[in-house]
Amino acid sequence: MGLMPNETTQRKERALLFILAGMLVMLILFFSSLMIRKNREFQQFEARQARIEAKLLQAQQEFEKKEVYLARLLNDPQFLESVVRDRFGYSSDGEVIFKFTSEP
Repeated sequence: MGLMPNETTQRKERALLFILAGMLVMLILFFSSLMIRKNREFQQFEARQARIEAKLLQAQQEFEKKEVYLARLLNDPQFLESVVRDRFGYSSDGEVIFKFTSEP
């Protein structure tokens, strides 16, 4: 005796169900791996953004220090004179500058 039409139909439906379930699992795995990859890229971009923001903050702080220094040079004659003396070795008339080295 052969299979009854009802049993054949049930086997076909079961096979189709397994095929669809397998395809669903493959799709889930594919999109999961895609999401994991994109999440890693996003984390890398966030880390890069944090590094760039830190550099920007550092540059802003350095700029502010230089602005204060420049304002002092322009508005404080005593500070300007001390900077010129220290950096360029200038002296007033009649002054003698002694330079010492650390060598014995």
